[in-house]
Amino acid sequence: MANRYTIHEIAKLLGISADAIRLYEKEGLVTPVHDPQNGYRYYETLDIQRIMGIYLYRQLDVSLAEIKDLLTASSITEVSDSFSSLILNTESEIERLQKKLEKIRFMKQHLENLNQGFHTYRILDLPDLYLLYHQDFSKPLYSNMKDILNSPIFSFGNFCYSLQIDENQTFQSKALQFAIREPMMMLCPWSDKSSSLPKVPGCRCLYTVTSTPIYSELHWNLDGLLAYAKEHNLHCADHAYAFYIFSVIPEDTVMDFYEIYVPIL
Repeated sequence: MANRYTIHEIAKLLGISADAIRLYEKEGLVTPVHDPQNGYRYYETLDIQRIMGIYLYRQLDVSLAEIKDLLTASSITEVSDSFSSLILNTESEIERLQKKLEKIRFMKQHLENLNQGFHTYRILDLPDLYLLYHQDFSKPLYSNMKDILNSPIFSFGNFCYSLQIDENQTFQSKALQFAIREPMMMLCPWSDKSSSLPKVPGCRCLYTVTSTPIYSELHWNLDGLLAYAKEHNLHCADHAYAFYIFSVIPEDTVMDFYEIYVPIL
């Protein structure tokens, strides 16, 4: 009679948890022999070899479904073809994770800008902007938001208020947009369709950071920025961009944070 082992004996022998072996059995990757006399399930030498192979594949993050295909392959060519698919899938996952990493880095840079930007002014380049959405009034129209939220490029951009100076030399919200900046556009799923989107050319800008309570009317007090521009002999355009970046909840209110870009003429 072939050597037979209980699940706990196999677990102890290989250093693999019994729960993992039960999962392999549930997925049909191993098929122990059932002893009707005592109700136990027993594993034989072939099962041990299969479990070791499965465990190796799991260390490579191969899915159980993919492992099933590997274990049922009848030739080296089939196994090689399966590994070719694994390589392609892994490369696709690496590309997805690389894009995720770039988005996280992009957001972190914005957060660092928020920390450094309060009550300070500096000159920054605003990249080209690609507009996924535009409305000629500033109040959010929530019935349109689902189209933006469900777009595959939503996480690559920012909501942005287009500002305009009025007769009192005060910036007022003129329009609401959803914009993707050039560096992120090149990473997003629509990078090859960027030419079909409305585009705002990039420019040299005077930059600062401001915040406002979420439930209050948006007032863009940029007097300090304009005074800085005058002091340094910088000529600003009569329009600006306010990019929503983040919200925090100090005590009982919600504060929205914006990056302000005012083009320099």
